[in-house]
Amino acid sequence: MQKAFSLIELLIVIAIIGILISLMIPTIGSANRTSKAAVCKNNQRQLVFAATAYRNDHQAHPPAVTKTFTAWDDETILWQYLDQKTESMMCPTHIHTNYSSTGYNYNTSFIGDEAYVSGIVVDGVQPSECKHPSHCAMFGDSSKNKFMRSPSSDDEFDPYTDPYTRCAGMQAFRHDGGTVVAWLDGHVSIHTDSHNDCNDAVSSGFLSEDNSLYDPRSFTLH
Repeated sequence: MQKAFSLIELLIVIAIIGILISLMIPTIGSANRTSKAAVCKNNQRQLVFAATAYRNDHQAHPPAVTKTFTAWDDETILWQYLDQKTESMMCPTHIHTNYSSTGYNYNTSFIGDEAYVSGIVVDGVQPSECKHPSHCAMFGDSSKNKFMRSPSSDDEFDPYTDPYTRCAGMQAFRHDGGTVVAWLDGHVSIHTDSHNDCNDAVSSGFLSEDNSLYDPRSFTLH
């Protein structure tokens, strides 16, 4: 005759199962976060491919904002080179959909030309002047809008005088304390070194203390 489980044995089995489940939950959560970061990396890699196609057609980087105030993610600029709809390209961890439909921003400070209401156009760096593309951010996880700003500017016309404009262009470090960045040379990585002097959320920051990771003409080893 088969012996039945006693109450104590049953409680022990339940306790062991509970312990195993508690050990598995962090692993499952970590795998889920890793999967979301992988999706984000793939999306930004496609943005770089699209920007490269635009550059091949126009011998210039895609504009950040045109004189008619058409932004870089418009279907007439970058999205014409992508098969996916905007919604399918959204970062899985993006929450500020009222600021950016995809959750990504574009290096407005140095790569894409940007026009302003005043009629002034800030020219981006020409492709021929890009000396360190592997250390220059092109796209990234946006904090509050789709225009990536550098920490400072030496331009005669300074669009960074408004602290909100500059700080809104920070990166969102939303992937386990890291932010996904697509660099000018096409490689994509997770950057964890955050610099925030805007008294903003702790999950936002600039990629570098100065412009070294935004300006493709110069790079300083730290």
